Amino acid sequence: MRALQDIQGLKFPDDYVIRHFYKTGLHNRKGHVLEVGCAAGNNLMLYADYGWQVTGVDILPEALAQARHNLGLGAILIEASADDGLPEGITEPVDVVLLPNVLCYLRDDGVAALAKAVRAHAAPGAAIFVRTRLIDDYRYGKGEPAGPDSFILNTVETGEAGLFHRFYSRDALIALITGAFGVVDPSVFHIRFDNFQAGHLIANNSDLVIWGQISEEKFAG
Repeated sequence: MRALQDIQGLKFPDDYVIRHFYKTGLHNRKGHVLEVGCAAGNNLMLYADYGWQVTGVDILPEALAQARHNLGLGAILIEASADDGLPEGITEPVDVVLLPNVLCYLRDDGVAALAKAVRAHAAPGAAIFVRTRLIDDYRYGKGEPAGPDSFILNTVETGEAGLFHRFYSRDALIALITGAFGVVDPSVFHIRFDNFQAGHLIANNSDLVIWGQISEEKFAG
């Protein structure tokens, strides 16, 4: 097991990724997990420790270098943007798809392409985990408008200045996940929290977490 002090980047999985993993029994089996926007692999480390095959996609080479350090040579790590769906190199069906911090950075056509690719790669009955920001989040409206509920952020304090950001209402996000991604019987959690970043207290962060199973019928179609 890696010593905590040796882990590069974020050291712990997302707290709701942990809940999803244990509450849905994923710790009792093995399979193939794909995370889009994997960063340093902090979420994938949980799966790797339980013997899962792990695949991570991220646009930042420095993040993937940290993920390689943390996950070792057995992980499949791919440098790519999610704007056009999923990259080549994902050859095995995926049993769990993690999207904990990616939809907010994609325009609507990019989300549609990603949803199509996820369903094409998903094993029958695959699980999916999504976490993204809602329209009551602190960042909403901070920056130049860039489309419906979308902005080029100016939030220097969060490290996101200059980045495109798409926010969702609760109903719109649930409709997207159950529609485009084909998820049935989703579990939905609204998370409001304060955070401390770069010396600033960031109040009123607002995320929605959705997890569920990708419909086998929609997978087949």
